[in-house]
Amino acid sequence: MNVGTRYPVMIVNRKKVLDNVRKVNDICSRKNIEVWGVTKGLAGDPRLAEIYEEGGLAGVSDSRLANLIKIRNSACGIPRQLMRIAMHSEIEDIPAAADVSLQSEVSSILKLDKVCDSRGIAHRVLLMVDVGDLREGFWPNELTRAGSMLSELKRVSIVGVAANFACASGLLPSREKFDDLIIYRDELRDVLGIDLPCISIGGTCCLKQIEEGGVPGEINQLRMSEGVLLGKDTAFMRDIPYLDKTAIVISAEVVECRKKPSVPDGEIGCQAFGEKPLFIDRGMRKRAILGIGRQDLNVDRVTPLMEGVHIVTASSDHLIIDVTEADSLLPEDKRIKVGDTLDFRPLYPAMLAAATSEYVRVEFE
Repeated sequence: MNVGTRYPVMIVNRKKVLDNVRKVNDICSRKNIEVWGVTKGLAGDPRLAEIYEEGGLAGVSDSRLANLIKIRNSACGIPRQLMRIAMHSEIEDIPAAADVSLQSEVSSILKLDKVCDSRGIAHRVLLMVDVGDLREGFWPNELTRAGSMLSELKRVSIVGVAANFACASGLLPSREKFDDLIIYRDELRDVLGIDLPCISIGGTCCLKQIEEGGVPGEINQLRMSEGVLLGKDTAFMRDIPYLDKTAIVISAEVVECRKKPSVPDGEIGCQAFGEKPLFIDRGMRKRAILGIGRQDLNVDRVTPLMEGVHIVTASSDHLIIDVTEADSLLPEDKRIKVGDTLDFRPLYPAMLAAATSEYVRVEFE
């Protein structure tokens, strides 16, 4: 452990993320698709926005206004997109925080237009269309009527349509869904009588279709982050072969280490999070407790990087691991002890939670 280092910490390897960004951007650029890097996975950290800018991305996209404001107030000049549909209570803040936003309610867009008009600020909007994931978006048969109600906006410009995949319901992207989105854009264009140059799709899962040539040329924007940050495509359960999978690592410190039975002594009920754990009797095992827990990250979505380390369970403050096998693979003077640190590869939910926790530091190296 380095003197002065405080744990737990999530370490972002800047070079690895930048390399991933450039590879994805190159693939998409050859298909005339601009990439907007999502920053919410690292809580809108301006340092990530700077990497996206250096990697040539068209802009950054985030679901939280507070994150976009952090990026706006940084030295990073990359365009900003609000990807979560607006609450009426936050519309006053949108024009200063974001250059473009995704919207799915006529009343919100009209209110946003009034705010922009009162301040003399132009703002661009992509209308969200629900193509089947059953998250946000106009249902297709609502879109033309919505367009007619938005035909006389003063400061807000409708510039296209957008859709999201593999999020709330896990709907996978497909050529059929892409073609539908183009049809909906064309219908809206006919109603508004203006050019709608942008068709935006969201999710790392769309990258597979881009790689395989399954995305029609009319689609020209991709919003994503999981791939470039973690090298992972959860929707298709694949490690993306050309991207680095170790760009982000969570490191926690061992606070206790001793042999204990592998099964609790007494009647077992539900633990603090309402779950009833299942234990297998493996006899006495060497267990280590780490100073990180469910309050800090999704412990079910991290993988130990050291061979032979197994997660047993967790409380709000502690992650309990079995290190018996790991110790057997190490020289006696290198075996796990109090004060050591262990590293974990996070999946997206764990990264998101760790970045949001005020108890986990985020370092870029």
